[in-house]
Amino acid sequence: MKHRINFCLAAIVMLSFLISGCGKTKEAQPEQTAAQPANVTGEAKSAPEETSDEGRLEDDYYGYVNRNLLDHTEIPKDSNSWSYFYQLKKESYEVLNEVLNEAVKNRQEAEPDSLEQKIADLYLTAMDMEARKKAGFGQLKPYMDQIKNASSINDYLKGIGTTYRDLGVSSIITVQWMEDLRDSSRYSLYVDGADLGPGKETLEDKTQEKLIDHYKGYIARTLLYTGMSKEEAEKAAADILAFQKDLAESALSLSQQNDPDVIYNPYSSEEIKSMLPEGAVDSYLASAGLTGTDTFVVTQKEQMIKIGRYLTEEHLPVLKNYSIFSLVNDFAPYLTPEIRDNYLDWNNAQSGIKERKTDEKLASEMTQDILGFEFGRLYVEKCFLQEDKAAIQEMARRILEAYKKQIMALNWMGDETKAEAVKKLDNMTLKIGYPDKWPDVYGKASVTPAEKGGNLIDNVLSLTKALNAVNREKVRKPVDKGEWAMTPQTVNAYYNPTGNEIVFPAAILQAPFYDADGDYASNLGGIGTVIAHEISHAFDSSGSLYDEKGNYHIWWTSGDRAKFNELAGRVVAYYDGQEGYEGRHVNGTQTLNENIADLGSMASITSIVGDDVESLKKVFQQYATIWAAKYTPETMIKRLNTDVHSPSKVRVNAVLGATDAFYKAYPEIKEGDAMYVAPQKRVKIW
Repeated sequence: MKHRINFCLAAIVMLSFLISGCGKTKEAQPEQTAAQPANVTGEAKSAPEETSDEGRLEDDYYGYVNRNLLDHTEIPKDSNSWSYFYQLKKESYEVLNEVLNEAVKNRQEAEPDSLEQKIADLYLTAMDMEARKKAGFGQLKPYMDQIKNASSINDYLKGIGTTYRDLGVSSIITVQWMEDLRDSSRYSLYVDGADLGPGKETLEDKTQEKLIDHYKGYIARTLLYTGMSKEEAEKAAADILAFQKDLAESALSLSQQNDPDVIYNPYSSEEIKSMLPEGAVDSYLASAGLTGTDTFVVTQKEQMIKIGRYLTEEHLPVLKNYSIFSLVNDFAPYLTPEIRDNYLDWNNAQSGIKERKTDEKLASEMTQDILGFEFGRLYVEKCFLQEDKAAIQEMARRILEAYKKQIMALNWMGDETKAEAVKKLDNMTLKIGYPDKWPDVYGKASVTPAEKGGNLIDNVLSLTKALNAVNREKVRKPVDKGEWAMTPQTVNAYYNPTGNEIVFPAAILQAPFYDADGDYASNLGGIGTVIAHEISHAFDSSGSLYDEKGNYHIWWTSGDRAKFNELAGRVVAYYDGQEGYEGRHVNGTQTLNENIADLGSMASITSIVGDDVESLKKVFQQYATIWAAKYTPETMIKRLNTDVHSPSKVRVNAVLGATDAFYKAYPEIKEGDAMYVAPQKRVKIW
């Protein structure tokens, strides 16, 4: 569910260069630089928004800092982009791929059900294409058949309920246990919107008709593999697409999905029954193993009402086809080579990726992703230095103190609200590197070797069921505040409002974000801005509605909240005016929270640096460097439709143009320059 955590840095897939191995080892930290371009090849045309023909920092600071790098770096054919995020992701992949290869090499010596055995046999069954063909849908087929053979709406609801109970996946009714927003110490059952394929924004974008037609073809090809004739599959695909478009009309926009005022709608069991046909709730809950649940948090009320109207015998055929397609789509990467390639081709088309990844890379990535924290523990042992953790902790403490000073100096906020804001900062949890306690999710799960009849889909389902069983048991207990939502090898960071916590996985604590041998100002411009960005999410439009305990609770005075909303409106208008790609503008409402975090981050970091012009320049240069990126045109359009972050160039130029200290560092920027923003138009909240 999108509202739970702000994943803040880059939900983008990107490419690599520069650092070898982990970038650091237990013995030494080799020098790392970010100045020289990679020798990367590829023919993908990059979106021109990420480069500039002009050489003046006054016109395009992002291009001024990154031009040489971007001019000598191309997007590989199996990627939709290049950036430092992808670079470091590739480095962590390569480190863990060596671990995987070692497990495969020593497979015969591995103990049954050991981590080494599971790694090796999951990978080997992924590489066994003949066994994948022979297995077909494997143990997924009974779930498909139960839905396919449903002769009534009640039978259909039992089918999708059983699928959720065993596998934890949904289609028309999406349910998930998560922290209760009003009391984050316990779990509540959330009922979210339906699976909309490429999403509401893409389905409603009139310029994306070619892509939507491609999506319809993908649905039809997927259903062909389930045994439909060509005519049946094409008709079913058209019906499913029309169904998803209709549901999209009542779905929440991305900006609303992060707003607890909109999504937190507790219903009793009797109240939710009134939204759906008689007997529907009982049929679904019984088969889903959710009987005894008294309260449901409905996040998308309007869509739930529309879903209720579709739960009739008249719509049974389209509902069954839709849920079967959704189920196959969920597990397509683990099915036959043909189904997998169909899935890859559709996803690559959305992002402008020219070539599929190799079988070896797909299998290794899949194994690493499924056994995420298991590989994460190995990654930390190989790549993470405790002294780096201490340095980041100290930097974070300094930034938190700077934030307190910023808040106390605000002229638009009253003392009562300031005291509550500072309390939230004082109670913010900082997580760095890796969890204190490693999760044990797959300890009791089995991965069957190929020679004993094992195949990929059945092994994946075995692991999926084990994960689902652990999660179902977990929600019976109080929320474990020590859990992590990201693995240590993830190149990203996040703020979790229900935990009032900021989290920085080990893999992002490398150059160009952090360099233990680098100067402090550059590290402030790199990882410092990341830390400050996550802190700022505690005070964005939605994060600011949670208190110091992580509970949805308005701690503002009404007058101060009105002033905040007025300032947020100015941020929306400012970003609405930013061009994202070829005449398409940023959606200021959709990206509001991330933009507030970017602006607040830079305000905090520059307050620490003060009037030191040379240090300010280092901060700005490193900030521009970490956002260096190239995207395919298709990815740029997709991001503008579906990403809550502004494009990289906007994240640099729009933020710096609105930062007073930027003009102190570069007094040559004058009115008439593209980077210049008049003082009265420089938006700021924090």
